[in-house]
Amino acid sequence: MPDVAYQELAELWEAVFGEQPSIVADPDLTARILVDCLPPAEPYSFKIEDEEE
Repeated sequence: MPDVAYQELAELWEAVFGEQPSIVADPDLTARILVDCLPPAEPYSFKIEDEEE
């Protein structure tokens, strides 16, 4: 499949689910499914060196 976005999403799908997607889907739909299935990411923050804890 020549669509670069789909190829990247298929690789992420395989990393998450352990297998290639069973069907070729719209990249937006595939991304939405992956986002729904992935655990939420912790919020990121920057620690300032001068900051006291």
